[in-house]
Amino acid sequence: MEFLDSEMMKRFMRSAPVNIFFKDTECRYCFASEICNLVSVGKNGSIVGKTDLEIQKFPEMGKMFYEDDKKILATGKGSQYISEFPMENGESLYFEIKKSAVRDENGNIIGIVGIVDNVSERVRLEKKVEELSIIDGLTGVYNRNYLNYRIEEKKKNLTFPFTVIMSDCNYLKKVNDQFGHEYGDILLKIIAGTLKEEMPEDSPVIRMGGDEFMILGNGIAEEKASELMENIRESLKRKSKEKIPLSLAMGSYTVQSKDFSFDEVCHEADLRMYADKKRLKADESTEITE
Repeated sequence: MEFLDSEMMKRFMRSAPVNIFFKDTECRYCFASEICNLVSVGKNGSIVGKTDLEIQKFPEMGKMFYEDDKKILATGKGSQYISEFPMENGESLYFEIKKSAVRDENGNIIGIVGIVDNVSERVRLEKKVEELSIIDGLTGVYNRNYLNYRIEEKKKNLTFPFTVIMSDCNYLKKVNDQFGHEYGDILLKIIAGTLKEEMPEDSPVIRMGGDEFMILGNGIAEEKASELMENIRESLKRKSKEKIPLSLAMGSYTVQSKDFSFDEVCHEADLRMYADKKRLKADESTEITE
């Protein structure tokens, strides 16, 4: 690669608005227009002659980059991906990496050319927009969009047994009619907060709309689900006030393996929730006082 010996060419490369790098057929860096502080440069302050296995501070990431290089050299097909680099302050930086094979005049692969672009601001904005789209504005729990965007991803990472809990607020219509929707909103906020407090962190609470909530109980067996639902009921009783009586009808359904229909599980949990609501129907006749 004679052009790399040209100091003028190197100056042009180092002035590019993105980080440009070249690697040889052994996946070793020949040139990098910029070296960030996320890699280990050694005593000489250079990464030339080294592979990602040697310079990356996170071994798994170095292995991934190296294996990707080997694949490009073997197939001639480039790659493009965004990598997350955790920082000591708990935040992350995101870099988009694009790589292509370089061929000589005879079509033989002689190395890799790539660019690295810091896309942290863009990724954070995208994550914020996605978060806003799946969070219920009133209660702060997930909304129905969460299921549309995340359910397939969630299903791949379930821990069994897996339980769906369906719940429906009692008294909401009476509170709205008697005191106004402001008090109804308070009721929904308290109930949503209680559900989040009582459920494990990896069991998301979802407001399905109106007064209905769903909980995806990851790793929760049937007995544990019953215990959690009882804890929720007791917590709501303690928080209940005359103007805002807090009560939920709840039902759950548990599966033991990934061979299940999510819609059927939700339907079964719904049936049990409605049975619980029917059992509690007498309570709904309770007068709400000023």
